[in-house]
Amino acid sequence: MNESHSASGPASGSSAGSGLPGAEETSRQAPAADTDLPLSYARTLSWLSLVLILLTSLALSFFISNSARQTLLTRQEDFARLLVENLNSQIFRRFALPTILASGRIALRQPTQYEHLDRVVQSVIHGLPVERLRIYDFSRLVAYSTRKEDVGRAGLSPPNLDEVLHGAAPKSEIISSIPAWQAPFRVPLHEGTFVLRVLYPLRGEPLRPGQEAPVMGALELTQDITGDYEQVLAFQGIIVVMCLLSSVILFGLLLMLIHRAERVLAERMHKNRLLENELHSNEKLAGMGRVIASIAHEIRNPLGIIRSSAELLQRRTDKADAGTARILGAIYDESVRLSQTVNDFLDYARPRRPRQDLADVNLVLDQVLAFLEGEMGRHGIAVERETEAGLFVRGDKDLLYRAFYNIFVNGQQAMDGPGIVRIRGDLERENGQGRVRLEFLDSGPGFDPGTLPNLLDPFFTTKDGGTGLGLPIVQSIIVSHGGVIELENGPEGGALVRVLLPAADPPA
Repeated sequence: MNESHSASGPASGSSAGSGLPGAEETSRQAPAADTDLPLSYARTLSWLSLVLILLTSLALSFFISNSARQTLLTRQEDFARLLVENLNSQIFRRFALPTILASGRIALRQPTQYEHLDRVVQSVIHGLPVERLRIYDFSRLVAYSTRKEDVGRAGLSPPNLDEVLHGAAPKSEIISSIPAWQAPFRVPLHEGTFVLRVLYPLRGEPLRPGQEAPVMGALELTQDITGDYEQVLAFQGIIVVMCLLSSVILFGLLLMLIHRAERVLAERMHKNRLLENELHSNEKLAGMGRVIASIAHEIRNPLGIIRSSAELLQRRTDKADAGTARILGAIYDESVRLSQTVNDFLDYARPRRPRQDLADVNLVLDQVLAFLEGEMGRHGIAVERETEAGLFVRGDKDLLYRAFYNIFVNGQQAMDGPGIVRIRGDLERENGQGRVRLEFLDSGPGFDPGTLPNLLDPFFTTKDGGTGLGLPIVQSIIVSHGGVIELENGPEGGALVRVLLPAADPPA
């Protein structure tokens, strides 16, 4: 099936419902040609310019806003780190050191020590945007918290607490209760939506010069930065809206100018293209008519005489030598082939409206397979058929026979030896209308991707001696029945021909 080579058969005398494009088709194609107007390129360019401006503006606005957001968050983190460093220094100098000198050890469970530490902490963070402050000991328990209900509780420590307790660098992260991309669509944000958390090792002072300061615990500082984040989102929204608005205004002015200049030109070019297409169509029809008349009068009748004479001589020369028999056989075969070529030209150039009889697709397939059974058996080709019952269409059984026959023969020629042709047929529904779907899949090499788009073009063939009318005739028959033909390669190789026909109600 990888070629548009026509095949002969018993139904070759039936004329396909196809023809060259006429005035009606020309009138349908003319509006589409208007897309080639010179100013249409300017319109396309204007749309591309809009897309480019929008993308550039969005990219620039997001870059600016993200830079501002990153700067704000960086400053917040720097402020939080400075604050925890100050807290670390104040806690050690004003609480830890005096408590150790006075009591010998730190025991925050004692009310006096806890109140002492709380006074130190409150004096440092008073008036600052601190939501919560905790101190963890080495058992991961909360030793101190600005919220007294958290003291002594386990399971509140962050995941990277152990690293900080072992002297790692301070950790800072932003915790959000919603995904970051949802934040612009959920403004105003609730308090606590975005929280900055800083985890800092609580250190004392080194006992000896050059020695690293010992870690006494971990300090966790939490700040609510939702308000600052909302300001960044508002700034980001202003930038995006202004960029989009300026881009749309610029594009609107450009498009208005193009439309005003294009309107008059489109009308004139539409009329010119209609006349031009009609003239070309008439010239093609006239030229094809002259060729067909010449073929019909000058070739077809002599070919019939040559064919019948060769067949008669073959019957009378049964005892002739082998060389004479081969010559007569060659004459007969070539006359049959040339006669079929003439018939293909006539079928393609002579339109015929198909009858609207109720046709059983399964019955037509039965007739085609019955005729080709012997030929396919000689070539070692097996047929696997899976078709549903009750596949009826409105159309011409002879023309459908011709179309299915050509598809089978093209598949046989493509395999060029033993193989399998698989037929699948079913009834499908689309937009409330029924369609009969037939798929013919052979085990051959499949379609060449380079020539696949051209296989349905008239006179295009990849086989020596082919007319290039086989598949175009099939297409014209299917289209004349209101159907569609599709060519593609099968998922596991081979050529796949799909035929879609409007379904008809089965007989009562």
